[in-house]
Amino acid sequence: MSEQPIRFGDEGQAASREMLRRYDARTAGHADDEEAAALRRDLATLESLDRQYGGSAPIALEGAEELVASVLPRLARLGDPELVIAAALWAMRHRVDIGAVEPVVNALAERSNRAADRRELAAVAGLMLGLIEHVRGRLAADLERSNPERPWRVLHANLAITAIRSEDPALLEAAFDALDAALPAERGAFYGEALALALAPGIAPEVRARIEARHRRWSAQ
Repeated sequence: MSEQPIRFGDEGQAASREMLRRYDARTAGHADDEEAAALRRDLATLESLDRQYGGSAPIALEGAEELVASVLPRLARLGDPELVIAAALWAMRHRVDIGAVEPVVNALAERSNRAADRRELAAVAGLMLGLIEHVRGRLAADLERSNPERPWRVLHANLAITAIRSEDPALLEAAFDALDAALPAERGAFYGEALALALAPGIAPEVRARIEARHRRWSAQ
């Protein structure tokens, strides 16, 4: 019989403890840094809320959204995308709005770029889909259409690119459907560029065929 480790708390609580542990390792030797200490206190607050409410229960406490919005850009400045993603996942688990979306989009892009295989790419794409659903109510209107770097646009483009690299048919269709719905004015240009890249050697024929089908659909319009 194999030994099974005893775990304290649920997966969400374990994730917040790991976030705090990673931060401590990342900032070791900076105990006298006031900014680092303040950020640690905020991360410890997130971990404490996990212990109090459970790792995935909705949290509607006053100040929770402001705390998340404050933590994310400071973690981004630290230069550890995994900590940014961990804090964003905390907000997503607890149905807390993410006001600072751009650091999360950038962190997921970094994880996608570092992905070593299709399994990792599929996992990143899943996180991107989850973030899209989480921020849809606030960003779906996408009023800043003149800005090509707006988070809503970049997130959908990155999702589609990650799905293409994963070569997962179901994931491709989900990512393409999301992009088509979110960026109707840009989908024709996106698939035109994607098709040009898909003509390169090494691109799976099924992936190329799916891009071609989308390109035909939207270029015809």
